Amino acid sequence: MTWRPYAARPESTVTGTLLEWEGVEDANHAPRTLLAWLPPSYEREPERRYPVVYFHDGQNVFDAATNPFGSEWEADETLTRVAARGVEAIAIGIPHGGERRFHEYSTSPNPQFPEEGGGGADAYLAFLTKTVKPLMDGSLRTLPDVEHTTLIGSSMGGLISLYALLTRPDVFGSAGVMSPAFWACPGDAERLVRVSPPPTGRVWLDVGGRESTERPERSRAYWDDAHAMRDLLLEKGMGERLHFVADPEGEHHERAWAGRLPGALEFLLGVS
Repeated sequence: MTWRPYAARPESTVTGTLLEWEGVEDANHAPRTLLAWLPPSYEREPERRYPVVYFHDGQNVFDAATNPFGSEWEADETLTRVAARGVEAIAIGIPHGGERRFHEYSTSPNPQFPEEGGGGADAYLAFLTKTVKPLMDGSLRTLPDVEHTTLIGSSMGGLISLYALLTRPDVFGSAGVMSPAFWACPGDAERLVRVSPPPTGRVWLDVGGRESTERPERSRAYWDDAHAMRDLLLEKGMGERLHFVADPEGEHHERAWAGRLPGALEFLLGVS
């Protein structure tokens, strides 16, 4: 297998050059199609190498046509605008494992969801570090070092992004932690932050005030946990390397994450 042009649909919303690589798997993860968005200068500057941003829930990142809810993060449009400001990056979309999503992104099982499994975070990070990243670095002109490698995700994807940053600082340098579902693995993230050295790169942390409109107590958990994590990261000495955003009207939806993504990518990529 190798990269091929993205198989766009009539209703696709992709901007720029998007590639796909089918059948990427390991012993613990079923085959999935990775997506790679290339920056505008990629073809015309063949000697240039680029930072990489890895997105969880990759089927929701570039194309509304691949999300059952018909929305996307608009990462391709946002990175195109960021490129116009002088900073370009490759973006990799890693689709989640469908019904295995909670298990893959969770740091421990949750008794409230026994049917979901849980605790697959370390296996998922092994998939990223031993299969996905070597494939990307071997087939694309990446800057493979820690300083130029970023993870970003929302909800459970936010949880696994912070977990990866803390447990694999030899691989991942910065993280976007959007609407993190810390409640799903109670206490795990806090305990890990307390016993870990502070990240040396940047952390974007955000949350909305309407993360769960049908369950006010869940919205409060998102809000309170994110603020508590902000305070803890500041106690650990993150200082200006942490950027926190709390939007009282923000919902748990791709529209909200797309709206905050420009600020997140500009901060994480160091756009001045």
